[in-house]
Amino acid sequence: MPKHDRSSIPSRTLSRFGMSLLEVVLALAILAMSAAILAQITRTATDNGLIAHRLATAQILAESKMAEVVTGAIPLQGAVGWMPITDTVPRGTWYFQLQTESAARKDMVGIRLSVTDQAGADENKEVFYIVRWMIDPALGLDTLPAASTGTGSSTGAGGASGAGGASGAGGPSGAAAPAGGVQ
Repeated sequence: MPKHDRSSIPSRTLSRFGMSLLEVVLALAILAMSAAILAQITRTATDNGLIAHRLATAQILAESKMAEVVTGAIPLQGAVGWMPITDTVPRGTWYFQLQTESAARKDMVGIRLSVTDQAGADENKEVFYIVRWMIDPALGLDTLPAASTGTGSSTGAGGASGAGGASGAGGPSGAAAPAGGVQ
């Protein structure tokens, strides 16, 4: 069998043994653009995750502080400006602010509780706020009426005997605890 020299074979019939420089450069450019796009997507996802965490923390703190306001642990009057939240807070210092407004209905008050972190307090921007309408605590409707000094044995219209009124655990004097558990 005669051996043919490569130089005698026409160049069109030679099979390709590698890639050209243009193909390598084009493949590297596509790879670099894909990596840049994936890096931007990852950065955006991380930023959105941090924003969601910040907002969720602010929402939980706002609901917690609003519960304290409703129960009377935090007074409605006297709070001016951003006050620090002294509860255990994840990452950073958080602040809250109370604003009250009179409602269109008599004996109601509107409460707006805003929550922010250190960056928001410096710029006077809130991260989250919650609004609740409640009966004005100045009316004193959250306390029970004074107990009567009678013998405690009277018959009501339904045939039940006893002083009636609120149920609950009484203290040593037999008086019931105020509503909401605040004494």
